[in-house]
Amino acid sequence: MHRVVTALKIWRHYIYGEKCYIYTDHKSLKCLLIQKKLNLRQRRWIKLLKDYNCIIEYHPEKANAVADALSRK
Repeated sequence: MHRVVTALKIWRHYIYGEKCYIYTDHKSLKCLLIQKKLNLRQRRWIKLLKDYNCIIEYHPEKANAVADALSRK
């Protein structure tokens, strides 16, 4: 989730006010928005996500090969 928040902060001037899709291979990120017990860091992340019109989509690791290649150095 830290990488998603960092990317949102870096690209905010392009995506603020636009509908954006976040594709991830972490199933837990999709459930983050409906969890009841969150720590302070997760609450800050949720607050930041609510400022944007983002939809988090889960894709299995094998189907998400492009994102995996982009995240590696």
